[in-house]
Amino acid sequence: MSTQADESSSERSFVEGLGLRIQREAQPEPSSAPSGVARVFRLPGSNDPAPPTTKLVGMCAWATGLGLVGLLVATRAVLLLWRGNPATWYEPSFIAVGLIGIGLTVGAFMSIQRRRLPWVMLALATIPLIASIVLTVRAV
Repeated sequence: MSTQADESSSERSFVEGLGLRIQREAQPEPSSAPSGVARVFRLPGSNDPAPPTTKLVGMCAWATGLGLVGLLVATRAVLLLWRGNPATWYEPSFIAVGLIGIGLTVGAFMSIQRRRLPWVMLALATIPLIASIVLTVRAV
């Protein structure tokens, strides 16, 4: 018993010397109930149930598809900007549409605890991607 206590105290003093804390027992974090926008868009806490695996995999697959197509369109946009002189409206509108799509995708994952909202937001994130494709085709 004394050996175990000695190891625990030496480990504790080493860790405390580094300025770290050891938490032996899981203690729930005190938190107030979120309100307003934070109630809808927030990362899951330790008290929240885990989202279903199929939902998470589906959302990740959709977001991956959006990201890959967006990467292809962005590559084409960069080549267009390097090669020629596109219309003056192209670059700022392309950036704005891309940021809106990224924001909607992030919002979908931040609302993963909701039932339908993540799917709606991923569907809405598809619209700016289509718009960026149209902008790139028209700018050529």
